[in-house]
Amino acid sequence: MANIYKLIIQSGTGTGTEFPLEKNELFLGRDLTSDLVINDPEVSRRHLRLVLDGATYRLEDLGSTNGTFMHGQRLTSSALLKPGEVITLGEKIVLRYEVISTDPNATVVAQRGVSSSTHPGTAPVVPPVHVAPPSAVRESVIAPPPERVTPPISAVPAYQAPNMQTPPTAAPKKKSPVLVIILILVGIVVLFCILPWIIIDATNSYCSLFPGIMNMLITNACPI
Repeated sequence: MANIYKLIIQSGTGTGTEFPLEKNELFLGRDLTSDLVINDPEVSRRHLRLVLDGATYRLEDLGSTNGTFMHGQRLTSSALLKPGEVITLGEKIVLRYEVISTDPNATVVAQRGVSSSTHPGTAPVVPPVHVAPPSAVRESVIAPPPERVTPPISAVPAYQAPNMQTPPTAAPKKKSPVLVIILILVGIVVLFCILPWIIIDATNSYCSLFPGIMNMLITNACPI
């Protein structure tokens, strides 16, 4: 009788992954050279070793940082594994040890009505085979295929053109009233201040218009 051994990750990184145990000695760890690789920070590079001992495996922790636990206790020495044993690596990785027995001499269940082991020496009973009459076969061959029903044209929905609406044009921007007021003020200054001064300067009418001011600024500028 041969046994099939495997480890199954129940929780943690790679949940559901199955590791078949097919060698007499296997190493489990984070290192890619290990036989069983679990890439998790809680798993050491060489975390534990499995050695086949008789009909089961013996588990040994290799001084891992986060430890190997069974039954809530941290392993300090090697321990034999039992089928269904739960192994915890660190705090999150939980493994289950499974053993499947295979026996080549196992009894095969025979089909009912065919086996003659119950009454040796008797012929096996073969169930009768039902054969359809020729008329039924002929009717099934000659029968025409069902007609294909085409839906009426009116059932097809009419095409609707997409709604193409012209976007509203933006209203022209109105001139700011502040700009208009500034233009008016500039016009008043030019008309009543700058333009008269240019005319006075061109005609040299300072003395006729401002004799007192000119005599104050320049002595005897304008004769009286």
